[in-house]
Formats: sequence, C-alpha cells, structure tokens
Amino acid sequence: MSVSDSYDKEVSKSFEVGFKGRYLDGRLAINGAIFETKVEDNQFFEFFAGPWGLLRVVTSIDELDISGSELDFKYALTDNLRLDGGIGYTDGKIKKNTHRPNTVGNNAPLAPEHTYNLGMQYETAFSANYDLIVRVDYMEVGETWFHTVQNNQQPSVWGALLGFPVASDMSKAVRDPYTLVDLRASIVGEKLSLTLWGRNVTDEEYLAEVIPAPEFGGSFITEAPYATYGLELKYNF
Repeated sequence: MSVSDSYDKEVSKSFEVGFKGRYLDGRLAINGAIFETKVEDNQFFEFFAGPWGLLRVVTSIDELDISGSELDFKYALTDNLRLDGGIGYTDGKIKKNTHRPNTVGNNAPLAPEHTYNLGMQYETAFSANYDLIVRVDYMEVGETWFHTVQNNQQPSVWGALLGFPVASDMSKAVRDPYTLVDLRASIVGEKLSLTLWGRNVTDEEYLAEVIPAPEFGGSFITEAPYATYGLELKYNF
C-alpha cells in the first residue's frame, strides 16, 4: 500500500448501444441500452488511520471494467393513470490496483449490482381550479461495496495498541440490497398547491453512508432515516 502527493487524471472510455421506441399509438415508450466502460486511474477517496489520527486522501484505482444494461419505460394506461419504471444491471471489476494489489478481481466500489424502480401516478380534476395528483414509487438498490478492500482483511492499528494482530472487519463495507416505497398526494392549482408526502413508508432499515477505514479496523456507518412524512404548502406569486 502506498499513497503519493499527486494522482493522475481519471480517463473513461465507453461504448454504448441502445434503442428508443414508441408503441400502442404512442402510449408506451421504451428505451434500452447496453454499455461497456473502461476506467483508468479512477479517483477514489479513502480513510487511513494511524498515530496521526484519521486522514482522508485521494487514491487511484489503475483499471476498472464496468459493463451493464438499462431498460426503462413509460406507459399511459388511461388518460389519468400512468406507469413508469426501469431496471439496471452492473458488473464492475477491479482489473489493476497498484495501491492495493490484493483487491484485483473485487467488485467495483460504489456500483450497485442492480437497481429497479416502478412508479404509478394518477391525475384527475379535483375541482374547476385544482387537480389531484397521487403518486407511489417503489425502488430497489442492490448490494453495493464502498471500498476496494472487501474480503481482503488488512492489519489494523489495534494490533499495535494491543500487542497482538487484529485484522480489519470489512463486513460493514458492503450495503445489503434495500427497497424503498414513497408516497405523494398533491392538490395543484395555478398559484396554490398542497402536498402530503411520505418517504420510506415501510420503515426499511438501510445504510445511508459507509466510510470504510480498513487500517482502523472497520467502517464508520450512518443509518438512513426511517419513515418520514411531511406537508408542503406552496404559493406562486
């Protein structure tokens, strides 16, 4: 492991092929793509721990290969009801990492292996001057690693303090798949709107932020908010 005072610029080379289509008299729109990206000198933030405390520095991952596919759609079921959604798959691998050679072959950090989303929106006239808009959104985010060190344990600073080897625990350097459901209901007029919203209404427990520090012995984690609700009133002058 080594950290220098400078780092090279990040360069990405991508190839993508896709399609766009409209069907069923224009009520259904579908877009899709597959892609391949090669990243050289990927700039990556890391935390290091030692007698100096904690340092956050920029390191470089020499070579990353990322491939995947995406598909999304919008479908007007009726004049009032619309569906939209999408799926995405990503396969990212570390091909070369001079900074941490034993991480070659690990998953690319910060790249969820899959994402799904599905939404439904209903619109109708509420009165002569106001419309009612009700929307529900479902989203799933797949397993996500936050560091190049994954199953590759590193000696931690606790070994020097305790007098015997203590390996890092990187079990919290990965976020498990999680799902979210959001709700939104609005009464909208030309100038005045009132919205009742709910985020993560199913009270899903997941990590909002993970900051791994392998040499420290593990990860600093921040839990995401549980179910939250709010009421918004807007007036356009």
